[in-house]
Amino acid sequence: MPIAISEEHNDLADSVRAFVARVAPSEVLHDALETPIPNPPPYWKPAAEQGLHGVHLAEPVGGQGFGILELAIVVAEFGYGAVPGPFVPSVIASALIAAHDPTAEVLTGLAAGDVIAAYAIDSGLTATRQGDRLVIRGEVRAVPAAAQASLLVLPVAIDSGEEWVLLDADRLEVEPVASVDPLRPVAHVRANAVEVGDDRVLSNLSRAHARALMSTLLSAEAVGVARWATDTAAAYAKIREQFGRPIGQFQAVKHKCANMIAETERATAAVWDAARALDEAPDADAAFEFAAAVAATLAPAAAQHTTQDCIQVHGGIGFTWEHDTNVYYRRALVLVASFGRAAEYPQRVVDLATSTGMRALNIDLDPDTEKLRSEIRAEVAALKEVPREQRAAVIAEGGWVAPHLPTPWGRAASPVEQIIIAQEFSEGRVKRPQMGIAAWIIPSIVAFGTDDQQQRFLPPTFRGEMIWCQLFSEPGAGSDLASLTTKATKVDGGWRITGQKIWTTGAQYSQWGALLARTNPSAPKHQGITYFLLDMTSPGVEVKPLRELTGHAMFNTVFIDDVFVPDDLVLGDVDRGWEVSRNTLTNERVSLGSSEPAFLPSLDRFVEFLRDGHFDQVAQHHAGTLIAEGHAAKVLNMRSTLLTLAGGDPMPAAAISKLLSMKTGQGYAEFAVSSFGTDAVVADTDQPTGRWAQYLLASRSTTIYGGTSEVQLNIIAERLLGLPRDP
Repeated sequence: MPIAISEEHNDLADSVRAFVARVAPSEVLHDALETPIPNPPPYWKPAAEQGLHGVHLAEPVGGQGFGILELAIVVAEFGYGAVPGPFVPSVIASALIAAHDPTAEVLTGLAAGDVIAAYAIDSGLTATRQGDRLVIRGEVRAVPAAAQASLLVLPVAIDSGEEWVLLDADRLEVEPVASVDPLRPVAHVRANAVEVGDDRVLSNLSRAHARALMSTLLSAEAVGVARWATDTAAAYAKIREQFGRPIGQFQAVKHKCANMIAETERATAAVWDAARALDEAPDADAAFEFAAAVAATLAPAAAQHTTQDCIQVHGGIGFTWEHDTNVYYRRALVLVASFGRAAEYPQRVVDLATSTGMRALNIDLDPDTEKLRSEIRAEVAALKEVPREQRAAVIAEGGWVAPHLPTPWGRAASPVEQIIIAQEFSEGRVKRPQMGIAAWIIPSIVAFGTDDQQQRFLPPTFRGEMIWCQLFSEPGAGSDLASLTTKATKVDGGWRITGQKIWTTGAQYSQWGALLARTNPSAPKHQGITYFLLDMTSPGVEVKPLRELTGHAMFNTVFIDDVFVPDDLVLGDVDRGWEVSRNTLTNERVSLGSSEPAFLPSLDRFVEFLRDGHFDQVAQHHAGTLIAEGHAAKVLNMRSTLLTLAGGDPMPAAAISKLLSMKTGQGYAEFAVSSFGTDAVVADTDQPTGRWAQYLLASRSTTIYGGTSEVQLNIIAERLLGLPRDP
């Protein structure tokens, strides 16, 4: 999915995508590999007429008055099209100028497409003062589009700091040099005692702001490239046949493509967050520096990895000059180099996370919701006044525990209302009863339960008095749950059930369980299954805690030996239990983000660990990458929520977040334990070594439960990319 979420942003992306497809089809890209690009390119004036040069510039200078997020959306679409020429360097340069002075006279020409600009992220230019003038000397290497630009925005060492300075190209020596990507020409630039006045210095533009702008917009182009590579690889995998079937049906190819979209989505989320941060707090360096460093850590790597994998999926044809993979791989390599020293960005992530802190993620709702917020805030305040021993019951009766459910069990809350409720309970420090596993079972009882079942089970569950477990998985039916063999035989007044369940969380503490059993063995495997509500104290139910790798027992094996379950504890229709089990939500439930259990490593704990330790440069680079991945996973959760609010499909972001966050969580613990050296064998949980060893042991389960990573990759490849299912 693109950077855009809202309807307006999607319209913008669609418009730019159509423009790019029209002006830069494949044949134009391949012609540009052989023939120098005209300056300006043929699309230059049409792009200006569509307002693309000035989408981020103020209206008084001829711009459209939008922000960096809108510009990032445009740049990503230009990346998706690998558009040749100086468009991206020029709009980055104009963004730098506008950050210094949004009404600068030079911006009028840039918005109209009359002026082409270029920029550099690093340089060897220095300035000395002679009266009220600066004399600039030195060289800047490999400046993108320098030979096509009439105006350059270059960093110059002035006194003890670094400033970006406007320089006219005709006063500089510009030496074009061969570029790895002929569609993105570069040139070395030299200044030999070039004099400029202080009015040419972008003195209102901090070094942090400049670098955040450049890295965010370069990251936007990078995710456009990554998205093209992912789409193209998946499309080819659907049609290319080997050994009598599409190569996308082979798990190795399928998983490669799924990892491509996962890495692309994570980087896209990071770019979206960085662009929003620049728009939200353009004068507060710390507010956007972290987000921009996260984007720069993830996006160029995603572009390079996915273009490489795209070539691999295509096989020999992907290695030919004639194929588009050639164009995009070259663009990816140039983009990676354009960020400068890549190691700086993970280091910056670590430095900021452990000092000023990570960027807070907040969902800002429409001001029109303030009346609703004030009403909910007043109700939450009233709940806080209820005596503690009565509060859980009052909260449950008010429908606050699962407000997305229909009344009387919930409040039939819209997605926006759910967000406000979650925020107000959090800010008011009022705890709602925790549902645990019951959160998965309650919606099925609401949707399929009889009146008697609902009245019997829902109120005590909402009050936190009735604990549930989920009796689904079996020794031979884990990810392939429909292969379950637990058998239910019809008898007078009910059913006799025999079988074995495994990996049942909290069964030793549960009063009731949601049980799937096969009631019609002759039916297809997804049919003939019935959903039962099982009294865990029934004769014949035996719970045996399953001691895990950690030495603890969160999971259990449950033996069910000829257990009688009355007819009134069948949930839904007989033989339709698969439908009941799949219907976990009657209304769309919206979450502010995934919670991190206390027994697992978390991003916050990892940052705290880094803050207290001392690590070499290699380790800090690794740590910065992990923090970037962890923050981006949180952003993916937030995008999933916002997509729901916008009426979109949150499934891609949610599925990918689950896949990636589990692996990253394991990475936190692996990093910590590896840093202890020989002390890593010390298991005392009162010490950091023992605590992190426990996190490491516990984390091995995260890529297994809820669907293994391998199954998740299949789901992502098949449902999101449309690759053929396994035979």
